[in-house]
Amino acid sequence: MNLTTFRSYVKYDFKRIDKDTELTQAYNDGIIAVSIKIPHGAYKFQSYLPLIARQEDYPLPSNIIHLIHPVRVMLGSASTDTGFPLNHITKQEYDILYPNPNRTTPDILGRTKDYCIYSGSILVGPLPEVGTNDLLEIDWTKVPTDQSAGTDTPALPDYWREVLKWMTLSRLNHGIGLYQEAQYWRSLYEDNEGNPVSLYRDLLNVEKDKEDRAVGEIKVNSL
Repeated sequence: MNLTTFRSYVKYDFKRIDKDTELTQAYNDGIIAVSIKIPHGAYKFQSYLPLIARQEDYPLPSNIIHLIHPVRVMLGSASTDTGFPLNHITKQEYDILYPNPNRTTPDILGRTKDYCIYSGSILVGPLPEVGTNDLLEIDWTKVPTDQSAGTDTPALPDYWREVLKWMTLSRLNHGIGLYQEAQYWRSLYEDNEGNPVSLYRDLLNVEKDKEDRAVGEIKVNSL
């Protein structure tokens, strides 16, 4: 369902024609809310970062939502090269194992085996040796692109349209001060603690079941 059709769909229940800008923003906010709950396939990416000799930190993409653990090391970029998952540790553990890794002549060098997430970056240890050809392989999900043109269509399948309508109507009514109406629409898809209910819960489970159990175990990092 493209944006123009979705606006008409929402207006079956929202009887105003002067709020297209607010409606579109509420719609985009709803899509982002769903993307935070479940890393939908169309927003998933796999990226490769070359390891650099003696470099500790590797910035994550600026539009990341989820980093899907574990990060892996690829032993070269050829199609026949293999790799292995890194050990995910805390920043406190990292500091104990690799004290002051940015000094001029770090003495803990070798093939990277550990990593932690800190301040929007992947910190690796040991630091890569000179001459390394290894790569970091990361799986991640991105912030969805806003719907703006009338022909724009979200990556979420069309069976999400009813839940997205509820989310949009809740936000729209809240924005114009109709709080009881907003709460009514919200109650159709989540409880007072923000837990998904009814169709919203079922669709999240459908998305998880398309892949494997690990999809439902994503951890949102405080970067």
